[in-house]
Amino acid sequence: MSSKRIGLSLLAIAIFVSFSLSSCASSGYNTQKGAAIGAGIGAIAGQAIGRNTQGTLIGTAAGALAGAILGNAFDQDLMWTKVKETEAKTTSCDSTYEECPPGKWVQVPGKWVGGKWVPSHKVWVPQDP
Repeated sequence: MSSKRIGLSLLAIAIFVSFSLSSCASSGYNTQKGAAIGAGIGAIAGQAIGRNTQGTLIGTAAGALAGAILGNAFDQDLMWTKVKETEAKTTSCDSTYEECPPGKWVQVPGKWVGGKWVPSHKVWVPQDP
């Protein structure tokens, strides 16, 4: 086989794999989707620039790395958005009460309990009316 034919075969495989992986990944796994899509785009770019197998492989690796980094950043952003939404919900009164019951949220520092570390968290402390 000629090197051109091998390069085109690898390019076709890289594109197929990247689209297969990105379609199978659920909406929460942007690191994997980014790596798969980046690998496909990198393979195309590597083949177009280098016109050989080595260029395709280097492009695939670089694209997968860049895509994984970008996807991970997006996953981290989503995680922190969910954390902030959860904190906002836990610091206000529940919608089941017409008025807030007497009490307040208190930050409990982290501590060791039964040989396991319990991180700092908020708890509702009721107060007598």
